[in-house]
Amino acid sequence: FGLMQSAFDRLPIACLVGNRILVVHGGIGDGKWGLSDLWNISRPLTSEKILAKENSWIFNILWSDPIEDGKSADPNTFGVHSSPRGGVTAQFAWNVTKTFCARNGLGLIIRSHQSKKGSRGFDVMHSNMLVRVFSARDYEGHGNDSAVLLITRKKADPKDPSSSGPEGENDLLVVRPQVLRSVMKQRAE
Repeated sequence: FGLMQSAFDRLPIACLVGNRILVVHGGIGDGKWGLSDLWNISRPLTSEKILAKENSWIFNILWSDPIEDGKSADPNTFGVHSSPRGGVTAQFAWNVTKTFCARNGLGLIIRSHQSKKGSRGFDVMHSNMLVRVFSARDYEGHGNDSAVLLITRKKADPKDPSSSGPEGENDLLVVRPQVLRSVMKQRAE
């Protein structure tokens, strides 16, 4: 058990794909940290360190959730709010995501910590700057599909300036969901 816990204490907190996509388990919390802060987290990172008050930003990378947006959401919800999960966990609105991405030169945040009842396994949120993907179908009887994301590089068209990446990069990252249908939904149909 001790060796397994030691391995967990050394696992990555996040992953940067193509210098433009940040992959985390939870979210960005208050978003007042930057990518350089991630690279400077000392290891091993024990549970005690994660739970320390000064590391609440790390805890939120693991456990924070985005505030829902879309047709049924209040468009006047901004900023950071307490989470119904309790503790130091935060919920963050679309404007936090947009500001965080702009400050860190990102085009997308991918997070996985949240199953929605009846979902397609993924949701695109916060002005297309955040994707929630959940890879366990029928999680706890929710009747949800599961999904994974396929990220590929696409060469930019030199004749079309809108097809090139930031700062003259020659290719784009294309993100496509691959959905595995819920067994519960299939049986109900």
